[in-house]
Amino acid sequence: MPAGMSYFKKPAEFYRRTQWTYPDTLRIRGSVIPSVISDVCIVTCWSAAIIFIEHGKYLPFSLNFPQVIASVLSIIVGLILAFRTNTAYDRFWEGRKLWASLDVQMRNFSRMIWVGMKETPHNPAAPAVAAPALNAGVHLFGRSPSPNGKAPKTSNAAFVHHDDDHEKILVIKLLLAYAVSVKHHLRQEFGTRYYDLEYLLPEGFVPCAATDNVEIKVVHDKATGDRHRHYNEEAWTIRAGNEDGQMSLPLEIMYALSLWIIGENRAGRIEGSLVGNLLGSINSMTDIFTNMERIVFTPIPLAYSIHLRQVVYLYTLALPFTFVTQLSWGTVPLMALCSFTLFGVEGIGREIENPFGKDSNDLHMDEFCRDLKREMDYMVNLKNRVPGSHV
Repeated sequence: MPAGMSYFKKPAEFYRRTQWTYPDTLRIRGSVIPSVISDVCIVTCWSAAIIFIEHGKYLPFSLNFPQVIASVLSIIVGLILAFRTNTAYDRFWEGRKLWASLDVQMRNFSRMIWVGMKETPHNPAAPAVAAPALNAGVHLFGRSPSPNGKAPKTSNAAFVHHDDDHEKILVIKLLLAYAVSVKHHLRQEFGTRYYDLEYLLPEGFVPCAATDNVEIKVVHDKATGDRHRHYNEEAWTIRAGNEDGQMSLPLEIMYALSLWIIGENRAGRIEGSLVGNLLGSINSMTDIFTNMERIVFTPIPLAYSIHLRQVVYLYTLALPFTFVTQLSWGTVPLMALCSFTLFGVEGIGREIENPFGKDSNDLHMDEFCRDLKREMDYMVNLKNRVPGSHV
């Protein structure tokens, strides 16, 4: 296994790009420096301009303001920044707890399937047999040939498994596809054409399209910026045969797994005592996914973010006037440090507000999914017997 790809790792290795790295004090990658450097330059140039005007006596009055102004404003700015950072970190930590809960449910679900489900010998050459209408898993999980006559998908990342565990392998692959699809959905990456998702889905499983079949018109919200609200032009109704319905891929996978569990239970391959646990696990995973969507699609209100940024700018632009007499040109480097500190704290809040992205400080969901794959890869090669027994 390549270096850095081991399942067993220290927490600090999630943030380490190479074996040898700079101290945190000297690091730029992963910091907020790229996002705040322009603001720092603006405040620094503003401070230099004030000192230049004051020393050149270009104005008939002095630009020196009482220091009490800075003291009053500093308390307000500190409270607002503290609230912003705490709120953002609460969202980040809640996202991590939700993904940990998803790990728990997936580990329990896969273990219950692997241990509790009866083996079904797989014979690809056997003719297709009609199945009950409720057991949608007959076609979904590849017991019948593909309707287009194509051979099943293969990949180097496919699970290695025993022939009599074919059905359970397909279910576990679909379970892993759920975690991967959750990752892509939270990142606004729709569809199935991804290297870590396409070959996990069963042959013939076609999820609904993204938004291509929906007629929408854009209505500008009162908040300026890139946020718009979309409304369907036609009146809302629910009816059978409506082709405009849509569902996200994670929810489709949960729906398919639910149908499969009910069908397998009626076929006698899953005991009734296990069905309740499996369906409860599916309900928990759906609840976790919905809470993750809540974090992604409910950002901190735009008005609050705008007001915070305006207050920080007003404070940093007013602060040089209180130092112009005492520090003279020393005000310029001092304001560079102050602005870097204040805008850096505000930038951290923006950075961790959505923990499900691809930035350096976001949750390492790619690595989380790889760890789940390694666990399931290992589990499907275990024999179903008690360790140390001779049964």
